[in-house]
Amino acid sequence: MTDETTTTDSDIRVRFAPSPTGYLHTGGARTALFNWLFARKQGGSFILRIEDTDEKRSTPENTQAILDSLRWLGLAWDEGPEVGGDFGPYFQSERKELHLKYADRLWKDGYAYYCEISHVIRGEDHISNTPKQLLIYEMLGLKPPQFAHLPLILGMDRARLSKRHGATSVGAYRELGILPEALVNFLLLIGWNPKDEKEEFTRDEMIDAFDLSGIGKAGGVFNPDKLFWFNGRYIRALSDEEYLKRIFEFVPGEWKKKSREDYIAKVMLLLKDRVTHFAEIGELTWYFFRAPADDDFNPETWEQVMKGEQVPMVLKEIPQLLKGIEEFTVENIEPAVRAYAKEKGLKLGEVIQPVRVAITGDRYSPSFFHMAEILGASEIARRAQFALDRLMKS
Repeated sequence: MTDETTTTDSDIRVRFAPSPTGYLHTGGARTALFNWLFARKQGGSFILRIEDTDEKRSTPENTQAILDSLRWLGLAWDEGPEVGGDFGPYFQSERKELHLKYADRLWKDGYAYYCEISHVIRGEDHISNTPKQLLIYEMLGLKPPQFAHLPLILGMDRARLSKRHGATSVGAYRELGILPEALVNFLLLIGWNPKDEKEEFTRDEMIDAFDLSGIGKAGGVFNPDKLFWFNGRYIRALSDEEYLKRIFEFVPGEWKKKSREDYIAKVMLLLKDRVTHFAEIGELTWYFFRAPADDDFNPETWEQVMKGEQVPMVLKEIPQLLKGIEEFTVENIEPAVRAYAKEKGLKLGEVIQPVRVAITGDRYSPSFFHMAEILGASEIARRAQFALDRLMKS
């Protein structure tokens, strides 16, 4: 794969040419990745050129979003916008004189084709263009590049991936809190087979393993659930320090104003084993930053958990028990609550579930004992009283 020059085995030049009529699509990101990996594997150059020939729809904002997305993914280009190089300009709109030069040459030689010369590792939707482009190379007396066409990325319904399938741009997944290294690894495995069972690759391992022969003919399916699962694995592999650094960018400003940084850090670390993308922290941890209101309680859970005969007693006595614990840690909270359940002849779930609902509004949450340690006995008591009052009213 080459740029608009002839190539030798020692001077591989590949290029990615996105159109700034929109944001960088995940399909385009995969094409860029495969070009980048091929260049790095061959010791060649990865060139970025902006295909801004649609003057009405191309915008500087879209161009910048594409550049930002590629940098976020770690796909640095060797030549192109903001980097420069010996074969510019790197905006197609600025290459008109070069196009006219070659078009004039075609015209004088008796060929009435005014076409752009281009070659990249690209999607299979460009296969139909290839014969015409090969003909132009022949007319100009130039050695044609080697073409490789990638199978399209498909949605779960096996139709071509589009907006109707949900988020499709790199920027959208960045806003959801997908790690760039996870997205790159995920895209690598769509349509490319590593020839073994290995799924997780470092960047160096990708470069070492990548080969165009591993690209299949059938379209690969983009499964968002698999991406979130994959991202969760990457999140859990982060050190606590790196995890906190990254997730803090997604913590709402209101929480940062009202809560100490060390409190927020405890909450986020409690979430580390459960979170699949950082944007879901609002849904998963809101109750650490405000008490449930009436409309926060899950009606089905309330009916199933809060109507037990033992619930009023538990909501009164557990807060008093917790307030009596001098060193309020998980190591002291858990045995105290277990001993209470045994003393009352109750199952542990019959004790902690009503309190959990009072604290969070639902039955699902991280470890009750760790959650209790973070919230503190006084806050638990306030929420238990609110739930008890609500129970009495109903």
